[in-house]
Amino acid sequence: MLRRNGKPRSCEPCRISKIKCDHTTPTCQKCQARGITEQCFYHPNPMTKPAGTPRKKPERRRSKLNSQFECTDASHTDGRLTSLTLSPPTLWNDAGSVSVNTWPTPPDSATRTTQTGSDPARSFFLGSTSYAAVFTENSPLPETVHEQPSERLSIIPTASSRSMGHRLCQFGIGQTILSALVPFSFLEKSVKMYFEMHKASVLIGPLILSALPQLRKDLEQLAVAGSDSYSLYAEVTKNTTRPLKVPSTMLPSEFHTLFTGKNLRWEALGLLLVVAGSNAQYTSPRDPLFTLEDGTQLDKDKFIEDIIHASNDCINICQIHGAVNDIMVWLVYTNMIVISNFYGDNYHGTWRRMGDSVSALYATGMHCEGDSAGNTNGEPMFLRELRRRIYAAVYRSDKTLATFYGRPPMMGWRYSDRKQALDVSDRAIASDDPELLNQEVSKLDSAGWNTEGKLYSASIIRQRCQNAVFKERLLEQSLAGEKDSEVVRNLEAISAECTQWWDGLPAHLRYETYTEEAAWVGLGPGLTVRLIATYLDYLHLHFQTQRLLHRQTQQALPSLLEVSLKLLFISLVSTKLNNYETRRHFPTVILFYCFPAAGLLALELRRCTIEGISLPSTVSRADVIRNLSVLTSCLEWIVLPGDGNHKLCSELNKMLAQILDEVLNHESPARGMPDNGQDIPGASQGYFDMPIIEGLEPIPTEAEDFLNWLDNATWNNTDLF
Repeated sequence: MLRRNGKPRSCEPCRISKIKCDHTTPTCQKCQARGITEQCFYHPNPMTKPAGTPRKKPERRRSKLNSQFECTDASHTDGRLTSLTLSPPTLWNDAGSVSVNTWPTPPDSATRTTQTGSDPARSFFLGSTSYAAVFTENSPLPETVHEQPSERLSIIPTASSRSMGHRLCQFGIGQTILSALVPFSFLEKSVKMYFEMHKASVLIGPLILSALPQLRKDLEQLAVAGSDSYSLYAEVTKNTTRPLKVPSTMLPSEFHTLFTGKNLRWEALGLLLVVAGSNAQYTSPRDPLFTLEDGTQLDKDKFIEDIIHASNDCINICQIHGAVNDIMVWLVYTNMIVISNFYGDNYHGTWRRMGDSVSALYATGMHCEGDSAGNTNGEPMFLRELRRRIYAAVYRSDKTLATFYGRPPMMGWRYSDRKQALDVSDRAIASDDPELLNQEVSKLDSAGWNTEGKLYSASIIRQRCQNAVFKERLLEQSLAGEKDSEVVRNLEAISAECTQWWDGLPAHLRYETYTEEAAWVGLGPGLTVRLIATYLDYLHLHFQTQRLLHRQTQQALPSLLEVSLKLLFISLVSTKLNNYETRRHFPTVILFYCFPAAGLLALELRRCTIEGISLPSTVSRADVIRNLSVLTSCLEWIVLPGDGNHKLCSELNKMLAQILDEVLNHESPARGMPDNGQDIPGASQGYFDMPIIEGLEPIPTEAEDFLNWLDNATWNNTDLF
C-alpha cells in the first residue's frame, strides 16, 4: 500500500511513535518485536476523521498553587534525619466524612466532575526556587501558570479509532492490563498474603485491603462492558490525568474512594498487580496459592513476568499523562523491587526504575513535610505517615543501590524536612478512631521508639532510613571527585556517630542482643531476617569505612578484616532456617553485604599463605577458612535457579572457590628456596590462570584491588532476557 508520494505506508504504531517501519504485512517486524502485533495495522487515511466529528478543544485544568508543599522556612528542622535522636512530631487529629461513591454507568461518568478537597492543589510540587516562587510572595498566581499540557482525550472514542486507540493511550494496552487482572481472586488472595507475611511493608495494609471489594466490582463492570469498554478505558485515563486530592478531613476508611469506583485510575490497577507479584516472588511455586479455583496451576515465573509487563504499561500511561500522586510513587517503587528480584540487582532496569521512583517522589513534594510551609492541616494523619514511610524506603533504597553500584546517590537528606515515621502499628494509623493512634503515640520514648518492645513495619523502616543517612555521608567521602583533606577525621567521625546511634537503639531492635532461639523461634523467620538485614546494614557501613581508611593507612587492616569476618558470619546465619522465604532473601544479602567482605578475606588469606605470614590477630585463620568454605558450599544449593541474582552469585562463587582451593593446596617451599608464587604446585591451574568470565574485566589478585574491581565490574546479564 503506497502513499500519494509513492512511498510505502507505515503502520499506525510506527507512524505515531515516529519509528521507521519495515512495511511488512500483515504486521511489521517492529511491532512484533515490541509485542504489540494486535495494534499493528495500515490505516488508509490516517490523518482524517469521520465526518461530523467536532474538533476537541483543550480542557482547562482546575489547579491552584498549593501552599501545602512550599518549603520556604529553613528554620523548621526539628525531627529531621540530621538528628541522631529523633523526637516524635506534634500530632493532631482531624475527623470528617466524605461520601462513599459507587461507580455510575458510562453516560453518568462522562458528565461527572472530579471530587475536590477544601484546599485546591496543583498536580505537581514547586519549591521555593521554582520559576513561579518569586511571584507568590504577595499574591497567588493564576492557576493557568501551573497547568500541564492538555491531554486532548476523547471521552468516547470514534468507531475508526477503537482498533488502535488514541495516540497517547492505545486501547490495546488497556486490554492487556485488564487481561492480567482476570484471575482477580488469585490477586486478592496474594495481596492479603503479602500484608500478612511481609514484616516491613512500606505500604499500610488496611488502606490497600479496603479497596479490594470495590476493585472487584470495577473489574467486573469493565469485563461486561463489551463495546463500551473503550469509553471506560478513556474514563480511567482521564481520572489518571487529574490530581489526586486528599481532603485533610478524610478518614482512612474512605481513602480508597479516590482511586476506585468512578475514580478508578491506572496506577491503582498497577499497584494491585505489583503487590500481588511481589508476594508471589517470596512464595514457593508449590504453594496452594498458585492453584486457581478451577484447578488450573499457575506458572509462577510466567505470572511474574506478565505482572512486570502489565505494571510497566500502567506506569507508561501514567508518565505519558503526567500523573503525579502518592499511588504513582507506590507503584513505581514496588515495581522496582519486583524487577530487581526477577532480573537481578545488577540489571540496569533496576537502577533506571530507582530513578523513576526518586523523580516521582520529588514531583509529588513528599520530601517536604508541610509544617515548614506553615501548613499543618494539609495532610490527613494516615497520609502523612504513609508519605514518611515511602520517603524513608525510597531514600534507603537509593543509598543501598548507590553503594552497590558505586555511583552517586540520587537523593540528599539536606533537601528534605520529612520526619521519621511514628513507631506505631499499621492498625493504629489506618483506624478511623483517633484515640487508638493517640494511645500508641503516648507510649513512645523521647527518641520516637515504642517502649513496649514491639517490632512494627515502621520500626524497621525508621532504623534502616537513619542508617542510610550515615551511608550518604560515607558516599560523599568515597565518591567525591575532589578528595577532602580531612578524610580520615571525617571517616572516624562517621564511624563513631554511627556506633553511638546503634548502641542507643532499644535492645529489641538489635539482632546481636538476641539468642538464636529467641530470634528464630520467638520472633519468627520473617522478623529475624529483617533484623539481620538491619544489622548487616550497620556492619556494612563500618566495612566501607574501614576500606576507605585502609587506603590511607595500613593500620586499618586488622579492623577491616575483623568487620569483614563478622559480616561473613552474620550473612551465613540466614541459611540456618531453610525455608523458601529466607532463601529468597539470601542472594540479596550475599551480593550487597557478603561478597565484598568474603572476597577481601579470601585474597588476604591467599596473600598471607603465599608470603608465609600470619593473619592479623583480630581474625583466626581457621575461622576464615571455615566460613569461606561454608559460603561456597551454601551458594551451590541455596540460591534458587530462577532468582534474578543466580548467575551473578554463581560466577562470584567460582572465584571464591578457586582462591580457597589454591590456599588449601598450597605447599610451603623448601627452606632456602625463594617463594615468588611461580613454583607453587597446581599454580598453573590456580587463581592466576582463572578463565576470564564473559562480560567481566580482568580480575586482580590483591584484596583492595579486587574490591575496587568488584565495585566497577560490568556484568553481562543479557542472557536473562
